[in-house]
Formats: sequence, C-alpha cells, structure tokens
Amino acid sequence: MDPIQNFNPFLPANHQIIPAREGGKGHIQSPGTAPNVVWQTRSRIPDEYEVSLIAMLETLFASGVETLEQIIDELNQKQLFDRQGQQWNEASFREFLQVNGY
Repeated sequence: MDPIQNFNPFLPANHQIIPAREGGKGHIQSPGTAPNVVWQTRSRIPDEYEVSLIAMLETLFASGVETLEQIIDELNQKQLFDRQGQQWNEASFREFLQVNGY
C-alpha cells in the first residue's frame, strides 16, 4: 500500500489564464463563464492541531455522532478545544469550518 500523500503534487498552480473567445467542439458553456472548481486547495501540510481534530472527528463519526450539537459536546467533553483553548460552541465551530473547509 502506498503511503498517503499530504497534498497533491500534480495540482497545477492557480494562474490566471485568458480563455479563448471562440467556442470549441463539444463545449456547452461560453469560454470563460464556466466555474473552475479546484477541490484540493491545500497549500501546506496540516499542522498537529488539524491532524488531531481530524482524527477525533473521524472517531466521532465512526461512533455514530452526527449532529453539530453532538460533535461540539463530544469535542468539549474530550477536551479538544479550539486553537485558543476555548470550548467549542456552534458559532465558533461553524466559523472554523468556514475558514478551514466544508
């Protein structure tokens, strides 16, 4: 089994590319109007805090925890607080997800 890579080394750099003005065969969208969604945007390896939070979330989901309220309660009970050492609440956890991903 290959080791898990921390990032996609083949992810192209995000350069502004001027789209062609004319359409091509098989293209439905007008050039330059279709959104280009890059799913892996991580530019660095996750730090120790992020890795431990991810591991805990995986453990919680595996044990049947599903709702936001349950997640927050379990994280606080297991004393895995936010980066400032404060207990999670719904607003702080939503803000964390907004900044760090879905």
